[in-house]
Amino acid sequence: MAHQTRKKLKILIINPNTSTTMTDALRPIVEELAYIEVQFDYFTAPSDKSVTLEDGRTINGVKSINSGEDSVTSALYCRPFLEPHLPNYDAFLVACYSAHPLVGMLKESIAKLEEADMVANLHKSVPLPKRRYVTGIFEASVLMSLSLVGSFHLTDLGKTQSKEMFGIISTGSIWRAELGQAVEDFLLNSHGNSDSIHRFAGVGTTGLTAVQLHTTPADEVSNRIREATQALLKSAPHPVTSICLGCAGMAGMQKAVKQGCIDVYGRVQGDRVRIVDGVVAGAGMLVAACKGGF
Repeated sequence: MAHQTRKKLKILIINPNTSTTMTDALRPIVEELAYIEVQFDYFTAPSDKSVTLEDGRTINGVKSINSGEDSVTSALYCRPFLEPHLPNYDAFLVACYSAHPLVGMLKESIAKLEEADMVANLHKSVPLPKRRYVTGIFEASVLMSLSLVGSFHLTDLGKTQSKEMFGIISTGSIWRAELGQAVEDFLLNSHGNSDSIHRFAGVGTTGLTAVQLHTTPADEVSNRIREATQALLKSAPHPVTSICLGCAGMAGMQKAVKQGCIDVYGRVQGDRVRIVDGVVAGAGMLVAACKGGF
């Protein structure tokens, strides 16, 4: 009996800035995952076009996303270029480490697309339209880290949660507050009540932009990442056992983070700290969502 050929999943990895160098750095990370039944394509924000918004403003692509404002601008800029591609893919990964509004924008557009398909086929005997999925590397890495550090333990008083924590190593100092607030809003919608986050150790920053990660001498980049990691671990009230790479441009830079962990915790404990690449986590989550049909 002939085996039925399963159709490949198609996932679009979106770099919402105009740096093709950063997009190229993502390709080997994704290819190394060796998902045989998945086709990954890549989108980089165009560098030679402009977009006119509803309020009449004209915006251009963002070369390096270095603030929350940049993420908003890049989302508004990329949306019209991406919407025509929505019917052609099963899932979308926004590869910018921030509370990036493009994730929500694409979800809204996909919901309208699926609703239109359902209305068009309401009285026809056809399968329901397939679901499409979107996530960002920020959301994916935080959820993965929580799954790695979270566990219930038995004590004399009953069950208790582990005190292990996760943190983020990112680029410019502006991301310390930006990502800290994003974690709170994403997990608890706590509106600035930092006491409500007990699993989060905070954000360590290198002082470099995303583009500078690839234009600064490699030794200096490694040293800055290592020092940012050391500072984060030393300031944490409990052991940090998972660290998110807080920039798409940091893909493949786990070694420097790991060395910072070893510097503070020693070889054995430092080597046990999990380094979470949001691109890898996001790709895996989207593949699981597509195959599970959630």
